[in-house]
Amino acid sequence: AGLLWAEAIFMAPRPQRKTKSVDALKHCEHDPVVLLAVSRLFWSERKLQKCRDWFARTVKLEPDFGDAWINLYKFELVHGSQDQQEEVKKKCIAAEPRHGHLWCKYSKDIKNWQEKTEFFLLAGANNLLPPT
Repeated sequence: AGLLWAEAIFMAPRPQRKTKSVDALKHCEHDPVVLLAVSRLFWSERKLQKCRDWFARTVKLEPDFGDAWINLYKFELVHGSQDQQEEVKKKCIAAEPRHGHLWCKYSKDIKNWQEKTEFFLLAGANNLLPPT
């Protein structure tokens, strides 16, 4: 259900996205996919501190969710300092995420069978586009 709500947020017209995100949070308040979608919504609205807080909430709720780590790292690459980027990378490596559609795109690829967590984080962040 969380994945459907997350998709519904970005399928809605721009003026209705905030309302749709509130509905999604009411129905799936502890779903990391919904929290990630709300984080990306704040990122697209350039509400940077709120976005950073929601990303932190997402990775705290589900540290095993690699997509959240990739998005947080990309956010810090674009808007954060070198120290913030290193902090996210260090925490991600410690959490060793294993799940997420974007994460598994790299971690399950047979070419990457010997790679470690940092490689997947960097590969995912390099290929991720900021939300619009």
